Amino acid sequence: MRKTLAVMERDLLRILRNPASVFSAVLLPVVYLLILGNSLNGPLTGLRLGVVSEDQGPQARALLGALQAIQNGPGTVVLVPLHDPVRGFRLLHDGAISGLLVVPSTFSRDLSQGVAASAGLYVDNVDAIAATAIEGAVQSALPELLAKQVRFELHLGQAEIRAQELYPRVDYDTSLIPGVVVMSLFFGSMLSGAFNLIMDRFMGVHESYLSTPLRKMDINLGILLSGTLATFVSSSLVLVIGFLITGARVHGGLGGYAALVGVMILTGLGLLAMTMLIMGRAGHPRIAGVLNGFLSVILFFPSGALYPLASFPRWLRAFAQFDPETHAVAALKAILFRGGDLAAAGTHVAFLAVFTAAMLLISTVTMKRTL
Repeated sequence: MRKTLAVMERDLLRILRNPASVFSAVLLPVVYLLILGNSLNGPLTGLRLGVVSEDQGPQARALLGALQAIQNGPGTVVLVPLHDPVRGFRLLHDGAISGLLVVPSTFSRDLSQGVAASAGLYVDNVDAIAATAIEGAVQSALPELLAKQVRFELHLGQAEIRAQELYPRVDYDTSLIPGVVVMSLFFGSMLSGAFNLIMDRFMGVHESYLSTPLRKMDINLGILLSGTLATFVSSSLVLVIGFLITGARVHGGLGGYAALVGVMILTGLGLLAMTMLIMGRAGHPRIAGVLNGFLSVILFFPSGALYPLASFPRWLRAFAQFDPETHAVAALKAILFRGGDLAAAGTHVAFLAVFTAAMLLISTVTMKRTL
């Protein structure tokens, strides 16, 4: 028993000499609770709904009033007043708003004359969950509208909202393709790049670099480029398998394919450079294992790959704006599901380009070229 206790004491001392592992055992579950608990199945709020009202009649004003009550109450939608339907459709295509309601000039007149009146609701159905929430919010405004008007006009017609999906229908399985591709890119970045460098240090291979004229930039870029090629190949296979399973395809011809390849390469290189920055000075593979699980949760789940960003609390939405996987998922969705609309992906691609350049620069400067 004394020998067993001696081994136990030695192992405990070794654990205590590595406080990062002990700290991570406490910190990571708390972070997982905060991230997972706030990124899945939360109530949808703050969905931007563009409103173009070409009718100033009482019924149209009552409809807008009912929508404002929803905005001020449950907060499912945030109304964005617009004067031009063309600009509204442009904002909808670019993803600046999630829905567009167009109230025609004859809406109030038709209702008061006992004729059925329709208003057009156009939704960005790439995100089916958010589109359904907007349709439900707008439809719920109609009973209140009719209840208000029937008191003094018993001959009112029936009001209805005709929902129109902006893009071809995207089912749930198909909508997961961008997230799965980004997940593949992340796992590829964790299994190559910085991880290979850590293993070289752990096995003593890195010492051979010290006897060569290789600069830190040479080592860093060489490892990152090989990792980028490996992650691109693996994520491309995931993409092809996803297409075969769901029947999805790339829109926009050769331009769409080129944009898709560019986003995947840019994302893979950026994630590899980020992991090199975080783990480039580590010397034990155990550190990579701990950080792998931590980064996979805090980057993937807030990215909007599984659930709309509108369901997140404010602090998590703010974090998601700086999450590279958020912009990678959004760019891939724009290319795959928005008819190859490259303009809708422009802002996200610009963020990925700046992020990747910054990570490359900082990871090269901070890389450890010593034992």
